Amino acid sequence: MRIWCFVLLFGSLNDVSGQNLIPNGGFENTRKPLKSRFPGNIEQAEPWFPAGVGSPDLISGSAHNYGNKAPAHGKNYCGIILYDADNPEFREYLQVKLTQTLEAGKAYCLRFKAAPATESWIFTDDLGFYFSSDTLRVNDWNVAPVNPQLRTKKYQLFDDSTRWTDYEIGFTAQGNERFLSLGNFRNDASTMKKPAQKQAFLRVSYLLLDEFYLGPCTEEALPQTSTEPVVNNVQFTETQGKLIFPTLLTPNGDGFNDVFTILNLKRYSTLKIFDRSGKSVYSSANYSNDFDGSGLPEGKYDYELRQPDGNITYGSFELSRKKKK
Repeated sequence: MRIWCFVLLFGSLNDVSGQNLIPNGGFENTRKPLKSRFPGNIEQAEPWFPAGVGSPDLISGSAHNYGNKAPAHGKNYCGIILYDADNPEFREYLQVKLTQTLEAGKAYCLRFKAAPATESWIFTDDLGFYFSSDTLRVNDWNVAPVNPQLRTKKYQLFDDSTRWTDYEIGFTAQGNERFLSLGNFRNDASTMKKPAQKQAFLRVSYLLLDEFYLGPCTEEALPQTSTEPVVNNVQFTETQGKLIFPTLLTPNGDGFNDVFTILNLKRYSTLKIFDRSGKSVYSSANYSNDFDGSGLPEGKYDYELRQPDGNITYGSFELSRKKKK
């Protein structure tokens, strides 16, 4: 499967044209009425079912064991554990049979809404999507021994519990995909973790999901903007609006690229920089184009820029102190 675009969207998924190949994508159709707190039993929202021993939660209304959150649309949504601090390598996986096998060489878009639970004890960064010709079955609680074809960008934390965020991933199918499984396919050591700084029911990273769509892409969904490959061959929109980011930082005093300058930067934008292991090395809640890499070794770094309107841009750059000859 060739992955070719990853973008964050901030609109509605309900205006998508074309057939949705994920049946019951909003978890609205259930075998019987649900109570507001309904642990496990995702099978009630057929044809969704767990791919492992752990069972994601089918939730109705706003109240659940990990806080309160109104559904993105309709009455129901799903909750899934991505990480458990007290149970090493514990995972939950969600699975669904598509309405038809994907066509080889055809472009598709996968869309969904996600939000970390308000009472998550910790925030994590990974949600992977594994397409297969047959069902995925994990016989224990551990990380599934497969490599997902699609995944959200590494170091992109699910840490905004104030709203639902829209995601879209475009890809070209191989032609044998009939089942979709999703969850955290990284091990604990490779999963980025950020404490949520609050008391919680359980020490887990709990992600809420709603409004899944898989089908044709539209020009509105995939604007023709510059992209570049990043971790795991995922590609994502590098610029939003007129923002322009540097790819090289050379703080050597020659007057060129001495600071990390973002053109057309808006006031009160938050910039975070991470080393290649995912460790945060810099953060500014009102970045003013003054980061010079002080105290950091040469090498590649990743950045996250969150604008005041909520738009987020991810990318990477090279830090080098060598002067041009």
